[in-house]
Amino acid sequence: MITPADHPEHVVELLDHAFNRGDVEAVLAFYEEAATVVATPPNILRGKTQLRSFFKTALLSGSRAKQLKVRVIETDGIALFLSHWSLVPKDAAPEAAGQVFFATTVFRKQSNGSWKVLIDNPFGSAALESAERPPVHPQT
Repeated sequence: MITPADHPEHVVELLDHAFNRGDVEAVLAFYEEAATVVATPPNILRGKTQLRSFFKTALLSGSRAKQLKVRVIETDGIALFLSHWSLVPKDAAPEAAGQVFFATTVFRKQSNGSWKVLIDNPFGSAALESAERPPVHPQT
Protein backbone atom coordinates (compact mmCIF):
# COMPACT_ATOMS: atom_id res chain seq x y z
CA MET A 1 0.00 0.00 0.00
CA ILE A 2 1.24 3.49 -0.89
CA THR A 3 1.20 6.05 1.90
CA PRO A 4 -0.49 9.28 0.75
CA ALA A 5 1.78 12.30 1.09
CA ASP A 6 0.33 15.16 3.11
CA HIS A 7 2.77 17.86 1.93
CA PRO A 8 5.25 18.19 -0.96
CA GLU A 9 8.34 17.50 1.16
CA HIS A 10 6.67 14.26 2.26
CA VAL A 11 6.04 13.32 -1.39
CA VAL A 12 9.73 13.70 -2.17
CA GLU A 13 10.79 11.77 0.93
CA LEU A 14 8.49 8.85 0.05
CA LEU A 15 9.33 9.07 -3.64
CA ASP A 16 13.07 8.91 -2.90
CA HIS A 17 12.53 5.85 -0.69
CA ALA A 18 10.52 4.14 -3.46
CA PHE A 19 13.17 5.07 -6.06
CA ASN A 20 16.02 3.86 -3.87
CA ARG A 21 14.37 0.48 -3.31
CA GLY A 22 13.57 0.14 -7.06
CA ASP A 23 9.76 0.12 -6.71
CA VAL A 24 8.46 1.57 -9.99
CA GLU A 25 4.76 1.32 -9.05
CA ALA A 26 5.36 3.16 -5.77
CA VAL A 27 7.28 5.88 -7.66
CA LEU A 28 4.44 6.27 -10.17
CA ALA A 29 1.85 6.53 -7.38
CA PHE A 30 3.25 9.97 -6.52
CA TYR A 31 2.63 11.32 -10.05
CA GLU A 32 -0.66 12.51 -11.50
CA GLU A 33 -2.02 10.50 -14.45
CA ALA A 34 -1.08 13.24 -16.93
CA ALA A 35 2.18 14.24 -15.23
CA THR A 36 5.02 15.66 -17.32
CA VAL A 37 8.67 14.80 -16.62
CA VAL A 38 11.88 16.13 -18.17
CA ALA A 39 13.59 12.75 -18.66
CA THR A 40 16.82 14.14 -20.05
CA PRO A 41 16.84 17.55 -21.64
CA PRO A 42 15.25 18.01 -24.18
CA ASN A 43 13.21 14.78 -23.79
CA ILE A 44 9.87 15.43 -22.13
CA LEU A 45 7.61 12.54 -21.16
CA ARG A 46 3.87 12.77 -20.56
CA GLY A 47 1.52 10.38 -18.81
CA LYS A 48 2.02 7.26 -16.76
CA THR A 49 2.68 4.95 -19.72
CA GLN A 50 5.76 6.93 -20.77
CA LEU A 51 6.79 7.50 -17.15
CA ARG A 52 6.56 3.79 -16.32
CA SER A 53 8.92 2.91 -19.17
CA PHE A 54 11.34 5.67 -18.18
CA PHE A 55 11.39 4.80 -14.48
CA LYS A 56 11.76 1.06 -15.14
CA THR A 57 14.94 1.84 -17.07
CA ALA A 58 16.17 4.40 -14.54
CA LEU A 59 15.63 2.04 -11.62
CA LEU A 60 17.67 -0.71 -13.28
CA SER A 61 20.78 1.39 -12.66
CA GLY A 62 20.42 0.90 -8.90
CA SER A 63 21.40 4.53 -8.30
CA ARG A 64 20.23 6.27 -5.12
CA ALA A 65 18.60 9.69 -4.92
CA LYS A 66 19.29 11.97 -1.97
CA GLN A 67 17.92 15.45 -1.25
CA LEU A 68 20.62 17.87 -0.10
CA LYS A 69 18.55 21.04 0.36
CA VAL A 70 14.90 21.80 -0.38
CA ARG A 71 12.48 24.72 -0.42
CA VAL A 72 8.73 24.76 -1.03
CA ILE A 73 6.71 27.75 -2.18
CA GLU A 74 2.98 27.02 -1.93
CA THR A 75 -0.31 28.75 -2.70
CA ASP A 76 -3.89 27.60 -3.37
CA GLY A 77 -3.13 23.90 -3.67
CA ILE A 78 -0.13 24.34 -5.99
CA ALA A 79 3.45 24.05 -4.74
CA LEU A 80 6.79 24.77 -6.37
CA PHE A 81 9.44 22.46 -4.94
CA LEU A 82 13.06 23.50 -5.44
CA SER A 83 15.79 21.09 -4.55
CA HIS A 84 19.48 20.52 -4.63
CA TRP A 85 19.84 16.75 -4.87
CA SER A 86 22.31 14.05 -5.82
CA LEU A 87 22.19 10.78 -7.72
CA VAL A 88 24.69 8.30 -6.33
CA PRO A 89 25.73 5.33 -8.50
CA LYS A 90 24.93 1.82 -7.24
CA ASP A 91 28.54 0.83 -6.53
CA ALA A 92 29.60 4.12 -4.92
CA ALA A 93 30.71 4.29 -1.32
CA PRO A 94 27.92 5.29 1.11
CA GLU A 95 29.56 8.68 1.71
CA ALA A 96 29.97 9.42 -2.03
CA ALA A 97 28.40 12.68 -3.18
CA GLY A 98 27.32 11.49 -6.63
CA GLN A 99 26.18 13.72 -9.47
CA VAL A 100 24.47 16.89 -8.21
CA PHE A 101 21.38 18.49 -9.73
CA PHE A 102 19.07 21.43 -9.03
CA ALA A 103 15.44 20.43 -9.59
CA THR A 104 12.18 22.29 -10.03
CA THR A 105 8.98 20.35 -9.45
CA VAL A 106 5.34 21.43 -9.42
CA PHE A 107 2.92 19.63 -7.09
CA ARG A 108 -0.86 19.80 -6.94
CA LYS A 109 -2.98 19.05 -3.90
CA GLN A 110 -5.45 16.25 -4.60
CA SER A 111 -9.10 16.16 -3.54
CA ASN A 112 -8.22 13.74 -0.71
CA GLY A 113 -5.64 16.19 0.71
CA SER A 114 -2.57 14.34 -0.57
CA TRP A 115 -0.04 15.88 -2.96
CA LYS A 116 1.17 14.54 -6.32
CA VAL A 117 3.69 15.63 -8.91
CA LEU A 118 2.26 17.46 -11.90
CA ILE A 119 5.52 18.62 -13.55
CA ASP A 120 8.93 17.19 -12.66
CA ASN A 121 12.14 18.76 -13.92
CA PRO A 122 15.00 17.04 -12.08
CA PHE A 123 17.52 19.00 -14.16
CA GLY A 124 16.43 22.52 -13.19
CA SER A 125 17.94 25.21 -15.38
CA ALA A 126 19.89 22.61 -17.41
CA ALA A 127 16.60 22.05 -19.26
CA LEU A 128 17.06 25.56 -20.67
CA GLU A 129 20.21 24.54 -22.49
CA SER A 130 18.31 22.24 -24.82
CA ALA A 131 15.09 24.23 -25.11
CA GLU A 132 14.14 25.77 -28.40
CA ARG A 133 14.55 29.49 -28.25
CA PRO A 134 11.43 31.54 -28.93
CA PRO A 135 11.60 33.72 -32.02
CA VAL A 136 12.87 37.22 -31.48
CA HIS A 137 10.30 39.83 -32.46
CA PRO A 138 11.77 43.16 -33.50
CA GLN A 139 10.27 46.10 -31.73
CA THR A 140 8.20 48.31 -33.97
